[in-house]
Amino acid sequence: MAKYEDWRLLGQEKYLKGKALAYRRWKRPRPDWDHDHCEFCGAKFMEEPDADTLQEGYCTLDEYHWICPECFRDFREMSGWQVVEDNIQKSPIT
Repeated sequence: MAKYEDWRLLGQEKYLKGKALAYRRWKRPRPDWDHDHCEFCGAKFMEEPDADTLQEGYCTLDEYHWICPECFRDFREMSGWQVVEDNIQKSPIT
């Protein structure tokens, strides 16, 4: 679990505290939008596999905010997130 002075904490609690999250494969939401970043560490999510990108992670149910698995583990407890099993993809972290 991360400590409150962690460099990745930049006020995300204002819009992510207590949110329901789902574990999903990242997909392009529209033709001109080819990636997203983890809300905490900045890791890049893309459809195309690459050594420096993620293809799956945790997201808000509208798929607007993405969180990498490592940051999810580190901030889950302090953020009060609940994982929603929505039959799209099962979370590897329970």
